[in-house]
Amino acid sequence: MQRFFSWVPVLMIVSLGVVLGAQTKPVTTLEEHAAVMKANAQAAGALGKAIGSGAYADARTQAATLRGNFTALQGFWAGRKQDPAVAILKDGLSRLDALDKMLAAPTVDQMAAQAAMKEFQGATCGACHKQYREGDAQTGYKIK
Repeated sequence: MQRFFSWVPVLMIVSLGVVLGAQTKPVTTLEEHAAVMKANAQAAGALGKAIGSGAYADARTQAATLRGNFTALQGFWAGRKQDPAVAILKDGLSRLDALDKMLAAPTVDQMAAQAAMKEFQGATCGACHKQYREGDAQTGYKIK
């Protein structure tokens, strides 16, 4: 059993590298953008659940997925000359960095991490969706 747990950190680092490598391809089309948004929704949901359950290594993996996706999205919005969207993404990356530092601490303040996650979602996801997304769950979402 102890041998198994000695491999867990190694596997986490490898999987983190795979996730980051896979998500740094620049987003150029609306279809790619939609796919990244779906991945962000899944990662954000998993991040919140991981923080809530105290699985901070898993939470850091999800934060890394979001970081890679946000980095890839910057080119999409910069190419469309949407500086406010790029600024929202940069702010989101800063918030993810701060959350990651919290999650990497020897003792994680779960309440503070959950608050930082909510703040990230509101200030980043919520702000961008309010400004650039239209539609609803029944009719579907699209970029304004």
